[in-house]
Amino acid sequence: MTLNDLENNAIGVMATMPERTPEVVRSVLATLLTLSPALKEVTNADQLELCARRIETKLFVKVNDASSIELDHEFKQWLPQRRTEAEGHYYYPRYRRWLSQKGFVANVLGVLDKDTDKIVGLLGDPLLAKPWSRRGLVVGHVQSGKTANYSGVICKAADYGYRFIVVLAGMQEDLRAQTQERIEEGFVGSTSDKEAKDPVIGVGRLGLERRPFTLTSRADDFRVMHARLTMSIQSLKEPLVLVMKKNSKVLANLVEWLKTKNKDPSGRISGTPMLLIDDEADNASVNTSASAENPTSINARIRELLALFDKNVYLGYTATPFANIFIDPESVDAMDREDLFPRDFIVSLDAPTNYVSAARLFGADGDFAGSLIKVSDHASCLPEKHKISWRVPGLPPSLRQAVATFLLARAVRCSRGNGTSHSSMLINVSRFNDVQTQVTGLIKSEVVRFLEACQGHAALPEAEALRDPTMSELRRVWDEQFAGAVPETWGEIQSRLREAVGPVDVRKINSKSADTLDYKRNEQTGLHVIAVGGFALSRGFTLEGLTVSYFLRNSMMYDTLLQMGRWFGYRDGYADLCRVYMTDDAIGWYSHISEAIDELRDEFKRMERARRTPREFGLRVRSDPESLIITARNKMRTGKPVRHSISLGGTLIETTALRKDALDHNRRLAETFVTGLDGLNGVTVQQTDAGWLWSGVPAAAIRDFVGRFRNYDDLCIKTQSEPVNSYIRAREGDEMPLWDVCLFSPSKAEAGEFPLGARTVRLQERSTSWDAADDGIEYFRINGKSSRVASRGQERVGLSADEVTKARDDFFDIPGNEGKSISDKAYRLARARPLLMLHLLLLKEGDPDGRTERGALAWGISFKATGRPEQQVEYVVNTTWWKSNFQGDLEEAAEESEQADA
Repeated sequence: MTLNDLENNAIGVMATMPERTPEVVRSVLATLLTLSPALKEVTNADQLELCARRIETKLFVKVNDASSIELDHEFKQWLPQRRTEAEGHYYYPRYRRWLSQKGFVANVLGVLDKDTDKIVGLLGDPLLAKPWSRRGLVVGHVQSGKTANYSGVICKAADYGYRFIVVLAGMQEDLRAQTQERIEEGFVGSTSDKEAKDPVIGVGRLGLERRPFTLTSRADDFRVMHARLTMSIQSLKEPLVLVMKKNSKVLANLVEWLKTKNKDPSGRISGTPMLLIDDEADNASVNTSASAENPTSINARIRELLALFDKNVYLGYTATPFANIFIDPESVDAMDREDLFPRDFIVSLDAPTNYVSAARLFGADGDFAGSLIKVSDHASCLPEKHKISWRVPGLPPSLRQAVATFLLARAVRCSRGNGTSHSSMLINVSRFNDVQTQVTGLIKSEVVRFLEACQGHAALPEAEALRDPTMSELRRVWDEQFAGAVPETWGEIQSRLREAVGPVDVRKINSKSADTLDYKRNEQTGLHVIAVGGFALSRGFTLEGLTVSYFLRNSMMYDTLLQMGRWFGYRDGYADLCRVYMTDDAIGWYSHISEAIDELRDEFKRMERARRTPREFGLRVRSDPESLIITARNKMRTGKPVRHSISLGGTLIETTALRKDALDHNRRLAETFVTGLDGLNGVTVQQTDAGWLWSGVPAAAIRDFVGRFRNYDDLCIKTQSEPVNSYIRAREGDEMPLWDVCLFSPSKAEAGEFPLGARTVRLQERSTSWDAADDGIEYFRINGKSSRVASRGQERVGLSADEVTKARDDFFDIPGNEGKSISDKAYRLARARPLLMLHLLLLKEGDPDGRTERGALAWGISFKATGRPEQQVEYVVNTTWWKSNFQGDLEEAAEESEQADA
């Protein structure tokens, strides 16, 4: 037994106890510890106290119920009437008991009960005599437990009568094998691992009276030659489950095999309800062909598989509401025709309060913001843009520090009694296998250097040990990263270093490497690994005990960035040790998409209350300004301008990229513009703590300013003047005749002053990256913590007291927003007039010795919500520019597609 086992057992014991006070927690722990003399002998009081505190944290984890949008609110809810049969249910009750033993607390299990009831209830009734088909989507969070949710859905669906279940588990074999392992643990109850000492695992230890059939294993995907089933599909009495890669040939083989097992002369498999779960549904499943009649290969195989069954349901899972199922189709009509579109329902899962989300790391209120370490010393060793032939001259100091940080975090976990729990470090610096091989070798040498130092010196008295330069280096990293932030002292950690560093292995994880992350085979001692990889680690695969991540990738694509973010998830007991190393640019993009996704999730909850349909939500996602970036990536290979329509009502657009050759022009434009506002009839101006606020500005003046501003149209797509002015023009006669304009000069700004006409403006400092496009245009891109021009709360400017109150009430009326700072979106939706924001900036490169630019002008518009049918405006995406400057994203997507068809 380990401390983790003790912790989970204690939670299971307390699940049914009426009182769970701190005293009860410690009493239960002490009692259980006496039952394991071996563990008691090696556990000290401090370790037991930390265990008690982790339990207290888990016991008070909260999670909100899932929200849903449905097509037909008259759809007959068949599941409530069928609950009377629950006494005959087997798979879900067993799964629930197993989760309880694993440490899932009662309130989290209660929400899982309700969420799986909701999802299964939206599937077709398996006992209904007539044919049916259903299409749905579940939107979760990256690394948040989607597998636990769909394992519960599988168990519950099997209890209600589903007999043929397929899980499509991504496009990598490692991910498929990991998913197979989890389905075996949570549903099957026995392992397909031929080297396992005990074939009974997971739920099987609670009983194997009933067993599902399975024709896939941890070693093998579906293969016709191994698929031995002595009966027809229609004769199945227990469910058959397959865990498969998303590969067109494997899917085609399954379709052909099913036809041989079908005894129905109609050609369809009748009377056997079929559930297809598509994990990472936004990856490779969507039909990207221009023709619905000639779909792409994987899409065609999935549709063919579903069509074989007269009762079928497609249930997709995705980690982002910016899913390709909404954005990829060429048009709204194409979206409607897409056979896998979730026409019947969309369910949005909430995440528990102990989930480390993008918002907690990158958001304005992020309580884990201190875990982010900025990287700026990598360009000479590991530039973000490099070719397959790149020779890595050495490791940047920040990467060497990251390795040391991981080893020290391992020592802390050993001190806390968790030394045999899995621990991982992620290094994602290149998509090229050859570069990954070089980095793996250099990292291995680094680990050996630290190990030799620890073996030779860690057991010595502190002063003597620190005479060794490598031990002294570890001490410096300790002081920078952990001293004072964790309860442990250097003396405790030094004594644990040999134990911590010794088991650490370095593995290269890519399609050409024999290395694997075999966590299950190392359950007794834990797998302690530094994983170097790219795409293979970027989607779906869980790195157990991930503590330190080092990330250098040049991508602006939201879905790609989110999937690469393996650091999201659950870090109970060691969250204070986690660190994420990345560039200012990456931090900015993650911050930006974190905010955009939170806004979209809030919008989903509003649409649920308004009883909107999945199609309306799809249109909302498709027309969101953020979809322009994803469109740019998805359509890059065409090399042609792509037109994409979006809605601007209730949105914020900003000039987050500024052309260097336009700075003087735009500054003079601002001076002329604000001078002109002072002389306009009916316009009032006041000076506030935020700056100068003009009210009653006619829309024509706004259009004139936007039209004359020199925007970087290729990169800063959302602020292209033509579509913005088209939107304003269409509404200036009724909804938006008069505007507010604010020239910001915050009273607390400390970046110096800059003259603008008769005014002296306080500059706002913004972190930027300075770059040049392949066409030679030099530009500045706002990055840093928010990748926004406006500071948090600046969209409140110009609101009346009543509008501020309305914004707060509406924001906190949304479930899950309790305790958060009010968002700018809430202020935006409460506006009576749109707001044009003018910012004079001090631009600074992220490097401490980087360049600066004073007095750069940027603008933003906070559009009020529209009160009439939303009119979309058409933007032009220059795919040639995106292809030229982000070729790596395109090539990586192509490699992914090739694997799907291999």
